[in-house]
Amino acid sequence: MKKSKLSFYFVFIAFFTFISIFFTIVQTSYSNLIGPVKKVQESSLIKPINPKLDTDILDQIQNRPDYQDDNINLSNSSIENSTP
Repeated sequence: MKKSKLSFYFVFIAFFTFISIFFTIVQTSYSNLIGPVKKVQESSLIKPINPKLDTDILDQIQNRPDYQDDNINLSNSSIENSTP
């Protein structure tokens, strides 16, 4: 009598252990499948590119004082006078 009761408990525990491991694997697999898709959809870096070129912005960049040709002095004197 005790033997059949003991085997019933082992079957009962084995069944619920199998079910819990199965659902854990399914949940992890689903999370790995859907997780990257959600990250791509939520990413703010992925935006459609506007193919129209705004020439006004290019003119503003060229007129900035940082990018004027007068400020650039390329002299070879500093290169020639340096010693290795």
